[in-house]
Amino acid sequence: MSKRILTLFAHPDDAETMAGGTLLKWAAEGHAITLCLITDGDKGTADPADTSAAVIARRRAEQARAAARLGADVITLGYEDGMLQPTLDLRRDLVRVMRRVRPDLVVANDPTVWFRHGTYINHPDHRAAGHAAVEALYPAVKKASIFPELIAEGLQPHVVPEVWLGPTGEADTWVDIAGVFEEKVALICEHASQFPPEPTRAAFERMAREVGQERGLALAESFRTLHLRASTVRALAGAPPAS
Repeated sequence: MSKRILTLFAHPDDAETMAGGTLLKWAAEGHAITLCLITDGDKGTADPADTSAAVIARRRAEQARAAARLGADVITLGYEDGMLQPTLDLRRDLVRVMRRVRPDLVVANDPTVWFRHGTYINHPDHRAAGHAAVEALYPAVKKASIFPELIAEGLQPHVVPEVWLGPTGEADTWVDIAGVFEEKVALICEHASQFPPEPTRAAFERMAREVGQERGLALAESFRTLHLRASTVRALAGAPPAS
């Protein structure tokens, strides 16, 4: 059965770099994908002559091309790149998006990850986006009494059954992406202002190989997953979902 899948990430290209292979496989299976971009990536340039408007226009065009490869819809929230904080306003905006899309599965950043590969400090926007997404997922999106102004907008509470978080140091789910790896590289490289082809291919092959080694896969993506229910107590008690 087709699922509604929603990604909640800070920047254009975050969904593709973190979960591009998995998204490609889901798209091929006929699932409906929506990409929510919290910022426009307006700081994504090393050229001091670039204007914010020019960067935003370029990155929106790149995102449109990447989304077309996935048959995905795109939602942009317009927060400033590099300055993201897990505020109540952001939490409300993410709840609004989830209540509109009503996803079966949300993909977002794991907010607990600070360092990776001995060479990378996780972007603070990634951690802020993951923090806000997790706090929107529980309990705000499912509680009518939280952000009642959204009820006035006609947006009813919603329970997201599955949450996939990454990149993560607490993986419990691995996806074999060997068959779509070249497509993943092409997907990422639609964001041409950020990712030149040759180093991109080498970097993401290295990362996918390292992840795959944990489960005997040639190339993989991994996630920390959660299975949410309307009643956490019933879930912990092992009761079947309410029909």
